[in-house]
Amino acid sequence: MNKEKRKGITTVIGQCPLTFDGAYGLTEAKHSIKFCEHTQTRPIRLYNHFIGKHRLKPYYARRLIRAIINNKEPKITKLFDENENVVYNLCKVSCPFTKKRILLPGLAQPIESKVQCRCHKIPLNALKSHLRDYHHVSDAFAKDLFECMEEIRNNNDTTST
Repeated sequence: MNKEKRKGITTVIGQCPLTFDGAYGLTEAKHSIKFCEHTQTRPIRLYNHFIGKHRLKPYYARRLIRAIINNKEPKITKLFDENENVVYNLCKVSCPFTKKRILLPGLAQPIESKVQCRCHKIPLNALKSHLRDYHHVSDAFAKDLFECMEEIRNNNDTTST
């Protein structure tokens, strides 16, 4: 899929169809997915929602959005097999400042921290704000650390493509 089409898929706004166990073949038992409450009716950016709330891997989030665009019914359409690993199991990461001195891939020198962090597990989507607010690092540096941690997570999850 070319980048233009991919960008269009990631910007689709609508209501989340993942409101019941079995929607599009996704189940809590087989896929460890959490479903939305039936009362949510406001339109949202679906790609970000599927990745953030439901922890879907980007490939599967795009597959789901394509089905939504093509008006596939969530009650009768089975997009996902029972054995597909569609969610990130590593959605929490260790703060890189749990040790006084850290060395991350892609960073040339070890980082010294004045404050040793007590937050051992942080949701990946909250890591940037944690780094800025608690460790007082710049936005650019928080972004670099976030990208390193995301790369580590993706490398540990070989089925993310």
